[in-house]
Amino acid sequence: MRQRNESGSILVSILIVTIFLTSFVYGLIAVGNVNLVRAKNRILLLQSQYAAESGADTAIAFLNSGNLGYTGTTSDIQVLNSATYRSTYSVTVSPGTDDKERIIQAEGKVYSPKGASQPTHTRKIQVTARRTTDTTADSMMSRNIIYIESGVKNIRAKDIYVNGYIQMDKNTTNMIAEKIFVADKNTGANNCSIGGVGNLVKPSSFSDPAQTRTRIVLAYNNCISPPGNASNANFEVSVNQPNIPKIQASNIPFNYVMDGTYQASPTGCNDWTAGTSPRNIPSTGNEKRTHYPDTGSNISTSCGTSGDLSLGSAQYNIRDHVHVRANLCAASACTPIFNNPTAQTKFIFVEGTINFNSMQTASGSGPIVFIVYGTDPPSKTSVCPLGGSVYLGNSGNTIAPKVYFNASNGICLNKTRFGADPALGGVSGKNVFISTNPGSPFDLRLDPVFPVQDIPIDLSWRATRYIRL
Repeated sequence: MRQRNESGSILVSILIVTIFLTSFVYGLIAVGNVNLVRAKNRILLLQSQYAAESGADTAIAFLNSGNLGYTGTTSDIQVLNSATYRSTYSVTVSPGTDDKERIIQAEGKVYSPKGASQPTHTRKIQVTARRTTDTTADSMMSRNIIYIESGVKNIRAKDIYVNGYIQMDKNTTNMIAEKIFVADKNTGANNCSIGGVGNLVKPSSFSDPAQTRTRIVLAYNNCISPPGNASNANFEVSVNQPNIPKIQASNIPFNYVMDGTYQASPTGCNDWTAGTSPRNIPSTGNEKRTHYPDTGSNISTSCGTSGDLSLGSAQYNIRDHVHVRANLCAASACTPIFNNPTAQTKFIFVEGTINFNSMQTASGSGPIVFIVYGTDPPSKTSVCPLGGSVYLGNSGNTIAPKVYFNASNGICLNKTRFGADPALGGVSGKNVFISTNPGSPFDLRLDPVFPVQDIPIDLSWRATRYIRL
């Protein structure tokens, strides 16, 4: 038989297998490289989106800082500068459908390598921002302290909310409320959220028939005993609660309520001073012209006498929302009467201070909210140790259950006499100092049915819609 020579066949097989494996490996390398490039591109594209979102977040932060005239960037803003790439953003901010809305368009750019003259990856987004809140006011609020002087007898409020602490100075003082929330303490008084020598008293009835006890929620200790830190038949007490949210901002910008249809008064502040009582605000024929005046910011020297409006004892019919740049009665305290002829809550925005010896609301008046931006005047320091940008004195009886005071700074009730029960709609300020005249003929009671739900707090600009362009 003929012998076959097959000695080289194994080499051929090895060569074929080697070629196959080499091709396979190179294929894997190529596929892997493509995937790496794609992954890198996706990362860089995602980075451009992050840059755009940083621009939108920055625009919202500008709006929340009070810069409502912010229209965006004038040049690209660098976000990141790494070893291999850099990213930037640009932003434009334009008006929305109303004064509570802004349209933010942001573009993020990535340059890879970092020295590239043109962006290699871009992403555009559009964010709709609105000024909104989920929170409304309570009867009595303070962003710092509520201090009750020794001469006060009874204070009645539906709900009380305090960022700092409550201090009562006399053992015969009664604080009567359905709910009390205090989010901090007096560090100089045994960590007391509520301290002093007064009394906490359960109201005789509650707005909610299901509620039977005053609810007290404190970040630290209740140093008023009873009830102290223990619940009983009259009080449901929760102390040392670390997560009570604090009020961030209680004031309302006038353009949250007054849209672009409101205009400046053609006669300046004459509506407040001209003619006999009662005076219509705005005057007849000047509907929607309720800026007095609407130039510049803060107190206007063109309003009243060097920026001081003397209201005297006249009646003012508040027919629409009002914005006034002036102090009210700074030189000489007034005793005005206010009337809202409608059932709709009316807002009076005061870029100044209020100095009333007493005040009243007319019978049948609808609710009125004073938003007061002025700083605490030094002239009140001796009688208002915690500030008195809103001051109520003791000449005549205050009967204003349809008025709520909301101040950026201090509210001071200095030996104020009240001629009705309830006497005020509510108060909110940085500090609230109460030294009211007891029982003359009524103690201070805040109207439990005043529509505090119409008064937003913690207003902020928030993203409500996101579109990737």
